[in-house]
Amino acid sequence: MNLLVLIIDTALIYGVFLLAYAIRYGSRVPSASFAPFEDSRLFLLGFMIAALIYAGCFRKCFRSYWQLLQKLVFGVAVGTALCFIFIYLWRERWVRFPSSVLLITGLLAVLVLFTVNSLILRLKGKIQKRIVILGPSPFFDPFAKKEALVRKKYISQIEDLVHFRDIDEVMICTRLQDNPNLNLLIFLLMRLNVVVTFSPAIYAELISDKIEQEETVTLFSTFIGRKRDSEEFLIRALDVLGSLGLLVLFSPVLLIAALAIKLTSPGPIIYRQPRVGKDRKLFTLYKFRTMFHTADSRPDHRPAVLDDERITRAGKWLRRLRLDELPQLINILRGHMSLVGPRPENITRVNTHKALRGLRLAVKPGLTGLAQVRSHYDLSPRHKIKYDYLYIQRRSFMLNLYVLVRTIPVILTSKGQ
Repeated sequence: MNLLVLIIDTALIYGVFLLAYAIRYGSRVPSASFAPFEDSRLFLLGFMIAALIYAGCFRKCFRSYWQLLQKLVFGVAVGTALCFIFIYLWRERWVRFPSSVLLITGLLAVLVLFTVNSLILRLKGKIQKRIVILGPSPFFDPFAKKEALVRKKYISQIEDLVHFRDIDEVMICTRLQDNPNLNLLIFLLMRLNVVVTFSPAIYAELISDKIEQEETVTLFSTFIGRKRDSEEFLIRALDVLGSLGLLVLFSPVLLIAALAIKLTSPGPIIYRQPRVGKDRKLFTLYKFRTMFHTADSRPDHRPAVLDDERITRAGKWLRRLRLDELPQLINILRGHMSLVGPRPENITRVNTHKALRGLRLAVKPGLTGLAQVRSHYDLSPRHKIKYDYLYIQRRSFMLNLYVLVRTIPVILTSKGQ
């Protein structure tokens, strides 16, 4: 534990409480409002510091400023909540304690603690990602521009991972020759509990027939798709809040689309189809029906193309404006999908094409994805898969936000798919 930062943060939090009173009341703070703080300050400081310790804010080293900010936000939020509960339980004694001061303290504490802690840790060289590179140095080094924040170690054999205990990431830059090596790698990575990335040079190997045991590839893919609990929480929160917001925002559009489908062609409004989700789990995908309801029963069933005669009049507009995908927001709320990820595939394509299994099923399928915002409609399937692999290894809350923002112009200009 970093005792210096803990002592400094304790003093800072006390100062933030005083600053919050000054912001709330100005230069003349009523004694009746300030007295409850004087009486309970040791308890309040104790709750805040205990929450920061629980959140891991006083580690000796952080892999990035983003990790430090995440832990501070979580710790301050928990500490503020504990202070609210404490004041409420003893409200008869501290009934005059202003709730607004606690809210202001929480907001200011994140800003002040992050600014001071990041400065101290940077000066001490304690904000640094520790990376082990398995294999030769990559031709394109993604860490070249931030050498001060990265500490790299190179190893040539998988067995060398045994000697490491405290690392943040393993980058794989060598071909995986056989299943025993892959199994050993999985075992060591699970024991280290680190983030795994891999260079584009081994994409082909991971989707080829060189690795014979598909169960091994599936286990490896699930491990690569896993992120830390805090990151998964932020991604899921973005999915839920974003989906609810979009459902409210587009509710009039959803109603108009449903009426247009019903009035222009017979059949159900919602089209349902089994799709393959994370770890090959099946789920029912929801879309607005854009084809005639007899399309699936035809013997020449095939993927839709431009000006397909099976598409209804309303369906043409829904597809052009990407509105047919909106019911998938329900899939996201139910946890089957995410706002961002590889597009969900049907069972037949997954069973037919090995490239669509393994790594591509390491994460939940998405409403939009990196391939959709970085490419055009006619991009080859193999290149789309590489975009999906790139997303899987760099998947994060901030990347999801980036993809969502980039999706807006894609929809408006009718590019991507």
